[in-house]
Amino acid sequence: MSDTEQLGAEATAPEDVPGGETPSEAADAPAPGADAPAEPGPAAASDGPQSPAAARVEGAPAANAAGRVPPQESERAAPRRETDEGGSFSRYQEARQQISLSRLNRSAVAHGGSAFYAEQLTLGGEAQVEVQTLGVPPLTVAQQLDCRLDVDQQTQMAARLAAQHVLLLAGKPGSGRLSTALTLLAGCCPDDRIHLLHSEAPGLLQEVCRRADELLTPDGFVLDLDDREVKLSTLETLGHLARTRRAFVVVLGDLARVDPDQLRPHAFVHRRPPLAEVLAVHLRRLLAGHPGGCTDPECSTAHTAAFTARMLESPQVQRTLDGAGSVSSVVEFAEVLAQSVHCEDTSLAEVIGQWRDRLRRLAKTLLRVPTETAQGPVLDPHRQAFRIAYAFFHGLPLADVFEAGQLLSASVLPRYETRELTPANHVFERELDQLIPPEMRAAAETVDPVSGRRAEDNPRCARLVDEELMHAVIEVVWHDYDSLRHPLLEWLTALVAGPLERIRVRAAQIAGILLSHDFDSVYRDLIRTWAGVKSAPYRQCAALALEMAAHDPRLVPRVRGQIRGWLSSPRWQFQDSAARAYGTLVGAQDVPDTLWALRELGTRPELALSSSVAFSMAWLYLTAAPGPAADALDDWIASDNDHLTRHAIRTLLILSRYGAGPDRRDRPVLADAAMTDPARADALVRLWRHALMGQHSSTRAWDLLRRWLLAGDADKELAAFLDALVPRICARPLSLRAGFYLGMWAGRHPDSGTVRGLRQRLA
Repeated sequence: MSDTEQLGAEATAPEDVPGGETPSEAADAPAPGADAPAEPGPAAASDGPQSPAAARVEGAPAANAAGRVPPQESERAAPRRETDEGGSFSRYQEARQQISLSRLNRSAVAHGGSAFYAEQLTLGGEAQVEVQTLGVPPLTVAQQLDCRLDVDQQTQMAARLAAQHVLLLAGKPGSGRLSTALTLLAGCCPDDRIHLLHSEAPGLLQEVCRRADELLTPDGFVLDLDDREVKLSTLETLGHLARTRRAFVVVLGDLARVDPDQLRPHAFVHRRPPLAEVLAVHLRRLLAGHPGGCTDPECSTAHTAAFTARMLESPQVQRTLDGAGSVSSVVEFAEVLAQSVHCEDTSLAEVIGQWRDRLRRLAKTLLRVPTETAQGPVLDPHRQAFRIAYAFFHGLPLADVFEAGQLLSASVLPRYETRELTPANHVFERELDQLIPPEMRAAAETVDPVSGRRAEDNPRCARLVDEELMHAVIEVVWHDYDSLRHPLLEWLTALVAGPLERIRVRAAQIAGILLSHDFDSVYRDLIRTWAGVKSAPYRQCAALALEMAAHDPRLVPRVRGQIRGWLSSPRWQFQDSAARAYGTLVGAQDVPDTLWALRELGTRPELALSSSVAFSMAWLYLTAAPGPAADALDDWIASDNDHLTRHAIRTLLILSRYGAGPDRRDRPVLADAAMTDPARADALVRLWRHALMGQHSSTRAWDLLRRWLLAGDADKELAAFLDALVPRICARPLSLRAGFYLGMWAGRHPDSGTVRGLRQRLA
């Protein structure tokens, strides 16, 4: 790849890392130390006895997912070395963008239960298979017909059921299979003659075939196989028995366990209808008779119709539907919206939060210890740990889930549990479908944004039915399990010690969400420990955790106050953590205060060897306030404080790698701003001259200038600008050195017209 292409590829993300360690030093940096004093600031009131998890972090090694333990704080600190302005901070930034999480407020709400009633219990005693016959009320069938939405091949399904008396719908749970089955059966028999046949034991179809004289009557029946398999011969036998008894049977099968191709012509693939249409039809049904019984004198059919139209066009509602995992959940959502027909639109977020509280109930169900499992009770800790990891690492590759789940179940939890038996570790018993129930995970298929075609993740990723389920699991783990808090904090610390930035960032985000639930204890036992150690990944994650907490408006003052407390600390670790925190959303919320704080930190000798100040300035320039950040850099480069000048040079070297945007990836962002502003051009000349003459920066600065010149070969406007700018940059005393580098570059890039023209001009 040419250098011009390389600049374009790097235009969207830097390569540098803020911190006082080179990559090798960061790997060997000590973990939190037990002798770390408390820093002054707002958190002082929170300091107190530490949890066992924090004590383990500070006093004993905590193994990470690969079996490694972070080295401990030694009595004689290792010498700090100046960074080469390189590292892995770009991977942190990319991870933050790729796995960004949203935070939605929720409140509690309760919903009604099923509309089915029990008609007959316990049939078929010899085989000891209990079969329940549940009658479907005619009103429920009528409501299904009133909200009818045809699915693909529904006409063919109805014809097949009418001719052969048996039909299998193979679909994913939550795709509306039951509604389709009731609609199909209503076309073959009276509404009051439809039943459900249910059994918890295996062999339901075989038992129905064996007891056909008792179970099959001239009615309609629905049989749900759950995750059980079925053979073609069984379906054909059931169809023959149903025809002779004038019964109609619809079997519901899980698409993951039933192959429709092997069961044709009795099986069809069932795909769920568009969720927006489901919401629309149920809203209209629920509000159809509302004006007649409403006490509001202004309520009318026109009012309810206008409300329905607003809800269907609302972006909030559309985003909620995108995260809905099933047709039944959308029906519940329609019920909640219908109850708010006279509420103001400003309260829509609260209404959506009420509907989302169902996820908390699901989270409690997922983490509850089952009374009996196929693998035995000794595997329960692994199952629960894996479900927690699957929820926490939503959107990340399954490899990360496996690694994190194994770390929690095998390394962290045994320190807090008393197990009489050693858990059996049978590889083929830990199947993903057994560990993660269907109601928790979404489909593995995604829609390609370019082609619009459905494709599977590669690599496979953890996909929850709703991203908010992750927040629900976090809330349940923290508030409903008193003995799980300390293992959770130790697990997050071990994840931060791992080698992958995306795992570290997610661990920091989880810690930030925990701050919104219990700021004092989580800060005291976790964040403060991370912020006060010599290892750069811990300090970076402490800053990212506060950024995540700042998404909660209630915590913004506390977060900013805590960062100001780090800034006032005499320890360089807390000062460095403060500099990193200002390069996040918190810094963008108050740009003048952030620029003042970064200048204050940049003048201190304690951070002279750290790039965190420069990276926060670069982040501020690129995302929040390019003008004020550029003015601050011009002020820094002319400062009498050598440390501040060095931070300005580092910021230049970071920003020099960024492109101006998607449409001008080959044009450096600093050059693009200076091309239309002479004052910016003058400031850029001063920055470049200091960088090219700096003892610690000259080598990288000359190489970055070469990349700028090569980028000019594909951009005539940039080439003309550089033709005027570079001679100013390379004026004495840099002229001899510039001639040397231009001659060398001309030999390496003989096709570069920009390099050749500048060499001739300067010669």
